[in-house]
Amino acid sequence: MPLAQARAMQPELLVAQAQPAADQAALETLTLWCQWLPPLTAIDGSDGVWVETTGCDHLFGGEDQMAERLLTRLAKAGYSARIAIADTAAIAAAVARSSHRSITLIPPGGQESVLRGLSLASMRLDPETLATLRRLGLVRVDQLLDMPRAPLARRFGQALPDRLDQAMGRLPDPLSFRMAPQAFRASGTLVEPISTAPAIARAQEKLVAELSDTLSRRGHGARQLQVQCMRVDGTLQSLQIGLSNASADLLRLNRLLAERIETLEPGFGIEAFTLSATETAPLDAPANRDWLTPATDPAGLPALLDRLGGRAGIQSLLRLHDGASQFPESEQVYTGCERAQRLEEYSPAGPHGPRPARLLPAPAPLTVTAFWPDGAPKAFRWKRVTLTIRGLIGPERVWSDWWHDPQGGFARDYWVAETVEGERFWLFVAHDGTGPAKGRAVWFLHGVF
Repeated sequence: MPLAQARAMQPELLVAQAQPAADQAALETLTLWCQWLPPLTAIDGSDGVWVETTGCDHLFGGEDQMAERLLTRLAKAGYSARIAIADTAAIAAAVARSSHRSITLIPPGGQESVLRGLSLASMRLDPETLATLRRLGLVRVDQLLDMPRAPLARRFGQALPDRLDQAMGRLPDPLSFRMAPQAFRASGTLVEPISTAPAIARAQEKLVAELSDTLSRRGHGARQLQVQCMRVDGTLQSLQIGLSNASADLLRLNRLLAERIETLEPGFGIEAFTLSATETAPLDAPANRDWLTPATDPAGLPALLDRLGGRAGIQSLLRLHDGASQFPESEQVYTGCERAQRLEEYSPAGPHGPRPARLLPAPAPLTVTAFWPDGAPKAFRWKRVTLTIRGLIGPERVWSDWWHDPQGGFARDYWVAETVEGERFWLFVAHDGTGPAKGRAVWFLHGVF
């Protein structure tokens, strides 16, 4: 029904904008998450997941206990779900969408009896076929099961009898199984437990060499590394580092890991290590460049950020980033955490006039006491001192997002003013875009050269 009609019937109705792309991404993630149960999972439509559990139920004590455990874990993850287990994927999907029970177990060979009680709408048929069947008074599956297949195929196409045969198990129902992203991992077990920093560093170097070789052969580099250390008491110690750009360089990875060894608590000793590249990127991708990075060493700044993040913590790093405004005081903003470590390609702004060496924290009001015939400032008073202008560069008009301007102007006209004493100031007048109103313009000092 229309939204206005629904709100009239239920004023407290909660409404949210649909996000199909985000829903599909979440379903993809959920499909991969379900692979802790079996290795084969597939997406079913826009709201379902197929799980191939053949040969897995005995690991959980039976199908009922397996379904209960899956339902419990889904509930903890914030999902409400209905589960159906059957011999065929079509029957399981239809029952899960039509049953009011949270878990439905269909015994082996019992799909025909269950299928007869289902509606045709649960069989994922073409909408046009469903509409035609409804006009003919056919709404349940049992009305079609006893009909000859040839007339059904001539009237509704071969898809309808094939769908019924797939539900009965007479025809295969091909599924497009999802594969988890490739994991890059290296692990090793020690002959004797170790607890000193040099010994831990040597053990990590062997894993880094193995992992780096695997990454290089696949053309990938690590963006995040995780080290898991199994202690003799059965507890797990772990550390994680992030890199500004993908790398498989042995020296760089070993140095970053060595600087974090002191965060590990070996206890009575560590007997096993696992090194994983939890996030990777292709090495043939364009290297991230920053305007502070010398052209002869494009990896210098990323390497420095990696070391600073490893020592002080990524949450302690800040860097300037392009702001969402053309007004000078808002052209750059400080960002931290992950944004400080991920270097985006710097694209300088378009051509503009001279910029002062010192920008005031906020534009300072001043009074223009004399004007040239074209409206340019000739003399101004600032901090009780009157200054006479000898030369001017401008005006340079700067447009901006008006909602960020504390002065409420849509545009500014900037002037570089040089006084008779040789000082240079950056002045501007704010206006609505049509030009400053003569005699009523408000002027500001924004910087000093």
